[in-house]
Amino acid sequence: MTLPPIVSFWHGPLSWLEVLCITSFCRRGHEVHVYSYDPIESLPEGAVWRDAAEVLPKEKLVFYKGRGTPGVFSDHFRYAVLRMGLGVYADLDIYCVRPIEGPPDYLFAWERPGSVNGAVLHIPAETPLLADLLTIFEYEKRPLFEPHLRPLRRLEVALRRLVGNRVSPEHMQYGATGPMALTHYVAKHGLTGKVRSSATFYPVPYEGIPALMQPGSSLDEAITPETLGIHLWRSQLTDRGRAGLPLPAQGSALAALCAAEGLDPGLVA
Repeated sequence: MTLPPIVSFWHGPLSWLEVLCITSFCRRGHEVHVYSYDPIESLPEGAVWRDAAEVLPKEKLVFYKGRGTPGVFSDHFRYAVLRMGLGVYADLDIYCVRPIEGPPDYLFAWERPGSVNGAVLHIPAETPLLADLLTIFEYEKRPLFEPHLRPLRRLEVALRRLVGNRVSPEHMQYGATGPMALTHYVAKHGLTGKVRSSATFYPVPYEGIPALMQPGSSLDEAITPETLGIHLWRSQLTDRGRAGLPLPAQGSALAALCAAEGLDPGLVA
């Protein structure tokens, strides 16, 4: 069984959630490469730090609307990683249930009906799909009407451009460079049949994530034979990044995952 490296980008200190997810991939046989612009110490065994400047220069690092998360930049970074053929990209709030073999040529899944999510992503390097995704970030001159945006947002961006505002990716709607773009271009290139079911990486919906921190919660019914990982949506545990990450309650589903991986979340700085 051939297991590809798992590649991710991180900015800032690691919390127990990222350590849990990295550990889960390592314990299932993957080597994990964590890229950042500053060295990360105390990575779990099996994980290695890489300089993110090997993929994109630091001056490319941007934050949502200039002050939010680097989530938009992470979309650029994951597409650049795939162009370089470095492995399967996975966000660090993905808990690995089963090893990801291959990698398969295309790896993405429905988050919900009508929305393809790339929290775990693999696209062959020399494909029109990946080229289209990268143009969002790499072509200074963009069309007046961004084809991957929803109609009202498309019109909003067009109007702002008509009055001289370039509207760079980090100033579009959040998700525009991720699920919205991926969903649009997967359909454009006739690849909808390659999209895996939500059970693959999104067996718990976005709205259901906070409950996994509470006593009595369980993932037993969510995990199916199709499930390779579980997107734990860090933003749902931190009020979209506006709060710190709390510890999971004893007897909760997330506390059970920590125990299964031999992690005491209270000991993670």
